[in-house]
Amino acid sequence: MDAEATIRRQGNSIGLALPPSILRHMGFAVGQTVSLQATPDGLLIKAKRTRLTAAELNAQCDPKAPMPDDLQAWEKMPPVGSER
Repeated sequence: MDAEATIRRQGNSIGLALPPSILRHMGFAVGQTVSLQATPDGLLIKAKRTRLTAAELNAQCDPKAPMPDDLQAWEKMPPVGSER
């Protein structure tokens, strides 16, 4: 999808207003943070992920770390009610 935009001054900054069709096509939203990368072909704009996947979160865990005391106590509690 091709579109044009104009670089404008916004206060002490410079802004680039993206057409709504590009925002919709890319799945961008107003207020969203994006990453910018200068390439030999131009400017690459990518959505910056704010949420990690389960695999990424699990990769940060240390499987050799000791279990916290409160979780150890919870694991040793006897079953109650229909948990048996």
